[in-house]
Amino acid sequence: MNKEIVLITGGCGNIAKHIVKRYLDNGAIVIGTDLKEKVCDYSKNENYEFYELDVTNINQIEQLYEKINAKYGRITHLISAAGMPTKTEIDGLETATFEDIDKSISLNLKAHICVTKIFLPLLEKEEDNKNIVLISSVNALKTFNLPIYSAAKAGIIGFMKAITKEFGKKGIRVNVVSPGTVPTEEDIKSNGNFYNYKYKEMLALNDFTTPKDIADTVYCITNEMRALTGQNIIVDSGQIS
Repeated sequence: MNKEIVLITGGCGNIAKHIVKRYLDNGAIVIGTDLKEKVCDYSKNENYEFYELDVTNINQIEQLYEKINAKYGRITHLISAAGMPTKTEIDGLETATFEDIDKSISLNLKAHICVTKIFLPLLEKEEDNKNIVLISSVNALKTFNLPIYSAAKAGIIGFMKAITKEFGKKGIRVNVVSPGTVPTEEDIKSNGNFYNYKYKEMLALNDFTTPKDIADTVYCITNEMRALTGQNIIVDSGQIS
């Protein structure tokens, strides 16, 4: 049986690095990408490869495709996790600059579409259980300011719905995971006001979703839930319930 080959964009981020670890712990070959590498406890794992990649740069995505195609000729799962809000939209649309509007849409929506389109041929070459998981956000479903980021994240869900049947004919399952507020390790260690008060009162479970929760969900979607496709899985500890 061939090893799983998993491509994870934004792989050094707060959530995505736990997704990387989840697949490595289960013996997969993991190709992580980000703007720059952050050394992690798995960085020297023989099954882990890192490539610098700006997902908003189509030429760079195409170059990475050629490298992976030449080395492996296929991928099993594409986890598209790169994304973040821009600073000027934090206080709403009025303060958002036109430059940041373009940047946010490019990173948080267009990049997911382009990565999916470019790497589709490598997914088609996989024989069995091939998946795309796109990381959205509860911002797509409820108001938490960040209007451009929220619009882009909502677009990811619309994109997933539009390609589910098309890709299903190729044997590829497509799903979205929408995390709630996920504190960083620094937030948790500092135990500061953000972690204790800012959003905690919104949570039905009275505790935040962790990066590991998201990683476990993504892994379960690709490896355990073989009939699941076309779904937006909300993992938010009841934040928007």
